[in-house]
Amino acid sequence: MTKFGNRKGFTLIELLVVIAIIAILIGLLLPAVQKVREAAARMTCQNNLKQIGLSAHNYESTYGYLAPGMGNSHARWYPSPNGTQDASTYGSGLAGTLSYLLPFMEQDNIYRGFAPGVFSAPPTASWYSYAVRDTKIKTYLCPSDSDSVTPVNGTWAFFLPYPGGMTGYYFGGNSTIGRTNYASVAGYLSNVPGYPYVGIYTTNSQVKMATITDGTSNTFAFGEALGGASPPAARDFVASWGSFNLPTAWGLSTPSAWYQYGSNHTGVVNFAMGDGSTRSFSVSGTAAVFQYAAGMNDGAVFTFP
Repeated sequence: MTKFGNRKGFTLIELLVVIAIIAILIGLLLPAVQKVREAAARMTCQNNLKQIGLSAHNYESTYGYLAPGMGNSHARWYPSPNGTQDASTYGSGLAGTLSYLLPFMEQDNIYRGFAPGVFSAPPTASWYSYAVRDTKIKTYLCPSDSDSVTPVNGTWAFFLPYPGGMTGYYFGGNSTIGRTNYASVAGYLSNVPGYPYVGIYTTNSQVKMATITDGTSNTFAFGEALGGASPPAARDFVASWGSFNLPTAWGLSTPSAWYQYGSNHTGVVNFAMGDGSTRSFSVSGTAAVFQYAAGMNDGAVFTFP
């Protein structure tokens, strides 16, 4: 004989309450997860910069001077700028600091994919002529910036500062050639004559550590940059590790533009200092301090915020 009893279950109201509680818990948890994820990404980014900074020191130990910000064989740039540069004064080379550092970043195969003339002084070949330019190098990418972002206009090939401004040449279309989020710091307007706050890494430079009189711990060496507009704007350009040497003349802002340092970290941009240490600089920090830190021999006394 089968016995039937009363069976208890959830009422619709109880079910809705449970769903609402779960939704509230998820809403509270997601921001915390995102903060942890961003903190991890920021630490990875700083570690990338530290590795780049250490490779720069190894380069200096090998050659007796730091790598140039960019090589350029044009007579108005080589061996040093004469002050008559313009938007068309480029020759061979044009490789940036990150290209010179490849052997010290455990990227010998990529380095050997370029002709030696890319890195000679003066250069006799241009970096963008070689297929290895397309290689993605994880250490040259910040995890807070998606490497799948497609630029509206293209990827920067190189920048040319000159008295009063700067022009960029780029690979058109939706190319993402050798993406990077890091640039060597050229100072206010690189080594264009007549401008203050000359940085460690300028065109055809061969700076020795001992000549950084402001102190390596007080001078920017490498910094984060997106190469183009930062969110919420659509990315107009991205940058390539082949040649990303960036002046500081236009400061920091939110959102950042193609000619500025910037990041996807909230409110800060990470920098590697000349001594290999890393520092987060607030986008809202003092503009004068930012420029003082970009120059290696300006003698300005300052305190980082």
